[in-house]
Amino acid sequence: MLKTALEGKIKLKDIQVEVLSCRPIQGNGIVVKTKTPEMLEKLKTTIMNDLTLRDKCQVYIPKPKVPHIIIFGIPPQDGDQAAHENNFILQLKESNELTDQEIKVVFKKKGRGSLQNWILAMQPKNYQEIKDKKRLRCGFNSFRFKEFLQPLRCFGCYRFGHLKRNCRETKPTCTKCTANHDPKGCTKPHPICRNCVLYNKSSNLKVRADHMSNSNLCPMYLREIEFIAKHTIYGSCAPGCFFLVFLAGKLGSFTYGDPRVAKPLFFE
Repeated sequence: MLKTALEGKIKLKDIQVEVLSCRPIQGNGIVVKTKTPEMLEKLKTTIMNDLTLRDKCQVYIPKPKVPHIIIFGIPPQDGDQAAHENNFILQLKESNELTDQEIKVVFKKKGRGSLQNWILAMQPKNYQEIKDKKRLRCGFNSFRFKEFLQPLRCFGCYRFGHLKRNCRETKPTCTKCTANHDPKGCTKPHPICRNCVLYNKSSNLKVRADHMSNSNLCPMYLREIEFIAKHTIYGSCAPGCFFLVFLAGKLGSFTYGDPRVAKPLFFE
């Protein structure tokens, strides 16, 4: 076991590293959380300097998640989309007197009619400058916006942490029950949420499961949002120091803020 191998080789007290938690994750790995970023780097260096451990595992420190916002109702334009995005961001900075830091368009979603909703990633300082505003000015226009905290969710199996194109399940899961069939043909009289059922089976805590799996009021969905917010940098310091270790050749697929264990849905 990878954790046992690390414990046998590394004495945390000797290298003055304080580990807050250590849990298994998908991909034959573990995720370690340390008290400070300095301890994180020290632990990584110690592993990489040990020939046995270096050959046995891969080490990865994910980048912290910066704030994201969604801007509603942006008119689409033909032509060079990169130029359109750059011009929009430039106008956004000038119109709202934002500090000149990196802002980028992450992706776009369909809005009302022909309009688009843009998801932007920005540095914490820029987010602090706009978070109390109701609208963002952009040249002669102004747009409604809010913080974007949408979890990564598969619309095939309705689990969190991956997209449908990466789903390992070959058949879709019904949103009304836990069976593998099209929800349109479901005959169950009452809905039951797959994520809440799985959580209740793996936890001493119990949550209500009498709702659709794709409900935005699902306790698991709301907890995912809370998790994302908790692990987003809103100030100058990172909210937590995560450190991922995988068996050699088994580097898994994940996103920061989403280091989940194999069975339970949540890291903390």
